[in-house]
Amino acid sequence: MPRSTLTTALVLALASAPAWSAELFVSTSGNDSSADGSSARPYRTIGRAISASRAGDTVTVLNGTYNECVRLRHRLTLRSPSGQRAHIACSTSTANSVGIQVDPGASGSRIANLEISGGYYYGIMLQTDWYQGGPASATGASDVVMEDLLIRDTGRDGIKITPKSNRAIIRRVEIRNTGRRDDSNADGIDNVNGDGMVVEDSYIHNTATTGLYFKGGARNVVIQRNRIENTGDAGILAGFDTSPEYFDLRVNPDYYEAIDGIVRNNVVRNTRYAGIGLYASKNTVVANNTIVNAASGGHSAIYFGVTFQDWEPQAKRPANVNPKVVNNLIIQSNNRCVEIRYSNELGGLSGLSGSPGTDWNGYGNGCVFRDNRPATAFSQGNLSQWRNALNVDANSKQANYSVTADGHLPAGSPAIDAGTVLAEVTDDIDGQARRAPYDLGADEVGGGSPPPPTSPPSGRRSTGSQPLAPPSIAQAAAPRSAAAPARPVAATPAPAAAAAPAPARPAAALPATVRIAPPVLGLWSRLRDWYERQSRPREHRARH
Repeated sequence: MPRSTLTTALVLALASAPAWSAELFVSTSGNDSSADGSSARPYRTIGRAISASRAGDTVTVLNGTYNECVRLRHRLTLRSPSGQRAHIACSTSTANSVGIQVDPGASGSRIANLEISGGYYYGIMLQTDWYQGGPASATGASDVVMEDLLIRDTGRDGIKITPKSNRAIIRRVEIRNTGRRDDSNADGIDNVNGDGMVVEDSYIHNTATTGLYFKGGARNVVIQRNRIENTGDAGILAGFDTSPEYFDLRVNPDYYEAIDGIVRNNVVRNTRYAGIGLYASKNTVVANNTIVNAASGGHSAIYFGVTFQDWEPQAKRPANVNPKVVNNLIIQSNNRCVEIRYSNELGGLSGLSGSPGTDWNGYGNGCVFRDNRPATAFSQGNLSQWRNALNVDANSKQANYSVTADGHLPAGSPAIDAGTVLAEVTDDIDGQARRAPYDLGADEVGGGSPPPPTSPPSGRRSTGSQPLAPPSIAQAAAPRSAAAPARPVAATPAPAAAAAPAPARPAAALPATVRIAPPVLGLWSRLRDWYERQSRPREHRARH
């Protein structure tokens, strides 16, 4: 039979095959050698269940602690059942390990309702096959949903997203106590060149370094309705400082760190450095955020920083351009409210080109504004001086603002109805609809029912209707003492595989509810074996 005819026959056979998926169970009372993965005869380890699974299956992990590190090689749902939360404990002393590693072949996976601790490097890592100069089709683990998780006590970062691991959804996730093994570079969420990420309704706190950032050219990222507190470095960064080899120069030849990002409706409190920082960003929107007592060790609540990109000669290190900073509420005991940085290194690096785009913001009494660019006559002053010198913040106000411990406005606050309507913001931190005129900051007093979902920008998928309210937040602890921020460090080895490649599962091992048409079974088995051979990932060798 001609090869083209055989290929057509295979495609038609698969198209006519019935859709199916299996659910495999894991229990601390299970057995890996004699079980079949059914609810009556569960496996003992998650790794065994994954090795017995096929793409599209669900691995349901019952309550208990599982001392293992997990690797997803094909698309799965990994979860605990409703009302339970199993604990995956991957030791920080297991060399090169990750709590859960998701390979590119596992794109489309969902990780839900689990507690994840440890990992030599990360709690969760989305792995990549992409490298600069490689095939344009290369990608990372994309369309991965991470929801209703507790990620804690990790070796370094809570969640690591590597280049071209696009459209990650992180929602209703708590991340805390990062950097248990190495606290020099241990963020809550570290996204390097992953487009379309959405982080929402999450609580990130007590991180060794920054709460979260997206950098390396990440596009169309949305950070919304989160609380970020007590961070060792910054709170939220749009851009930062990425090694040049992680930029996709085909789409980002100017080395912008973040493009078309939106940071809205977040409460950021008690950071050592910038509350919300912009580094080499393009078209970033920072709207309706509440920042309280940021920058205890340096920088400012809103900060326009510079990037060095390893001092490599080919890197371009652009200034921030075209930011929009509107409707934010800034309450600072140290008076560091807005700053634009300039550095004399590398011939002169500016934190901003043009206007900072600030307006309709609420600044606490005593706020100080700084512009360190040598071409600007203004260097430091109060709101009135800043406004007149830069022609910005025409509608911003200064008052004795306050918020509750979780960032809500008290009755009678001067922030109520003091903002402007924005197309980029339709709800508040609780998912309530905004009402004109908007309140300043993350909270809308007397907000209405959640607004309907809106179409996402190009390249970003919608997260649907408004999710559940974020977790309640305890009183903030005292901020850490000041120290110099750590520069991004050199490469690290890739995490080791946590499980062997998935062997073929005999049809007899399938739960009784699964039915596969007999003529398709052999064909499916052969195609699955081919897929597994092709999908063994190239290890990602870099740390950013």
